[in-house]
Amino acid sequence: MKNMTTNQMPVQRCQYCGSDDLGLGWQHGEALVTYKKHGLLGSRLRYLICRRCGAVVYQWVAEPHKYPPIK
Repeated sequence: MKNMTTNQMPVQRCQYCGSDDLGLGWQHGEALVTYKKHGLLGSRLRYLICRRCGAVVYQWVAEPHKYPPIK
């Protein structure tokens, strides 16, 4: 989802207000999703946000390849 186009987005419309005016955002700061229990390394979250009501309608890890498969 690095270069997402409008028709590739997992959500097309806000489930709360019905708007199709969506924007992309990033989680900044120390809010990483780590791949170790006490790890310092990880990946930031990306958000699909409704520009009308402000709801976060979808979220995903920016770099999913960093995470090990389930054993």
